Amino acid sequence: MATLLEQMSTQVVVGDGDVAAYLYAKGTPLGRSFEGLCLIEADLIREAHRAYLEAGAELIATNSFGANLPALKKHGLEDKANEINWKAAKLALGEAKEHKARVAGCVGPSGWTAAERNSVGTKEVEAVFRKHAGALIDGGVEAVLLQSFSDPDELELAIGAVRELHHLPVIAMLASGREGTLPEGKTWEETAQRLRKAGADVVGVAPAFGPSACPTLIRRLSSGGGNLLAAYPDAGQPEYAEGRYLYSNYPEYFAERMAELPALGTSLLGGGSGVGPDHIRALKKKVEGLVPAKEPRTAIEPKREVIRVSIPDGGKERRREESILDRLKRERVAIVELDSPRNLDMGPFLKAAEELVKAGATALTLADNSLAILRVANTAAATLIRERFGVTSVVHLACRDKNLIGLQSELMGLAALGHRHVLALTGDPSKFGDHPGATSVYDVNSLGLIDLIRQINEGRNSAGRDVGKGAEFVIGVAFNPNSKNFDAQVKKLERKIERGAHFAMTQPVYEKSMIRKIKEALTPLGIPVLVGVMPVISARNAEFLHHEVPGISIPDEVRAKIRSLPEGPAQAEYGREVAAELAREVAQHFRGIYLITPMVRSGMTAPIVKEFLQAK
Repeated sequence: MATLLEQMSTQVVVGDGDVAAYLYAKGTPLGRSFEGLCLIEADLIREAHRAYLEAGAELIATNSFGANLPALKKHGLEDKANEINWKAAKLALGEAKEHKARVAGCVGPSGWTAAERNSVGTKEVEAVFRKHAGALIDGGVEAVLLQSFSDPDELELAIGAVRELHHLPVIAMLASGREGTLPEGKTWEETAQRLRKAGADVVGVAPAFGPSACPTLIRRLSSGGGNLLAAYPDAGQPEYAEGRYLYSNYPEYFAERMAELPALGTSLLGGGSGVGPDHIRALKKKVEGLVPAKEPRTAIEPKREVIRVSIPDGGKERRREESILDRLKRERVAIVELDSPRNLDMGPFLKAAEELVKAGATALTLADNSLAILRVANTAAATLIRERFGVTSVVHLACRDKNLIGLQSELMGLAALGHRHVLALTGDPSKFGDHPGATSVYDVNSLGLIDLIRQINEGRNSAGRDVGKGAEFVIGVAFNPNSKNFDAQVKKLERKIERGAHFAMTQPVYEKSMIRKIKEALTPLGIPVLVGVMPVISARNAEFLHHEVPGISIPDEVRAKIRSLPEGPAQAEYGREVAAELAREVAQHFRGIYLITPMVRSGMTAPIVKEFLQAK
């Protein structure tokens, strides 16, 4: 039987997915430690491995991702680290043998932050990985899978620790967000070369955002000439609900995106968080008969834009910002979202803002690092466009990046700058953005943030301290009509209104019937509702939004139609017309609309603004 590396050099090998995803789907209570299930619920782990093997997995990973000393210590299981990992290996090997499959010992990051690793020292970090991998190797695994490391420095330490123990193949997987950036601005190719030099036999990508990120990331790594590649993306971006990360289930979409990778020289295809047996079954079927490209391919690193700092013109004298609630009482209102830039060149952003203001936008709304992707602070962007164009901003404020002190400091800063409109959000988890090593704070959620804003309006902070004259914030909140449980979202909005919300903005909708449903359900609540409408710019964009972005659902017929059109302007124009038609329906039922501008393409939303405001 050929070795794993020999097999990968000539054919595509399908790996398994997330054992936790399988057990979550079954509603299995995981207890104190998921890895500890190897000792107390061995049959469940066997069942999970069997499900992936029967789906077509040729390489399965042990249930040991977080079975290291720092993680197990939190559960009082540090003295059972060797036993847990050894047992995890034996359980996987027992099932794999019947299916003539292979087993990789799964080792995840230490769980320590960079500061903590620096504090304990390199030798202690290496010892953690040696102990973790050593028990798996003793258990008989055929390779070591170093899974989802967001810090290349830590991954290099892990590779070195494993290499001191054994000559088994080492598969090194780098995690990333959709942007695909690495610490200190290092390129993927130079990082991969460094990891191979440290002893990695296979280098792979493990994007937390979903499979659509894989082709771009893989192109940033050279292939051929012995450079074996792997890809283990998560199923997509999850929604955080009831204390759990819940993933949408789109196996066919997952398989289609992954099937693009063998042509780029990728030999090992599997899945991370949220990837269940159905995903692996679809993937196995899709790649049947495909072979990884053998011709050497040079890495292609996207060109980085030169960072330019634009100095704004002198500002105009500030006047008290009129509430959009007052505007809604006498006229139609169009609030348009425009993302601040990901670099320091404000030119395209300001040009787009100018076009939207000229089209008549009542206010521009600016996200707070939406999808956990780093952008220029929306407070700064809002201040710039007010100084330049005199336009009102609705500033999003997420609980993800700031603790209780930081949130209140931000609110006081907004008040000091004269910004009145705030959209209170919980925020997308940091680990699924472009800085997967960042932490999410969540001292409070959106309900708690509404409380903070209300208290600042009343002239006090959360500790009860007087902050002087109260602010005049107009509090906006989000409503997701696309949730599987619409009624639960209505109840959640009711709680937000009880806390002090003044208006609601919905996630984008793509069906007229949903607009009417929102009207019927939310009108009795007594607050203004601005229905979200966002043009799609291409067939690929539509598929991505539908499958990978929580809270967005695009009808099959819309996606089928846009796929049937030629790529480029024809698809974009169809996306704009669909949005315009939805906006006409909104105008029949609501005085306000929330238009989301895709990728600073103000030309797609500006005409819709004009038409909506002129509607009878």
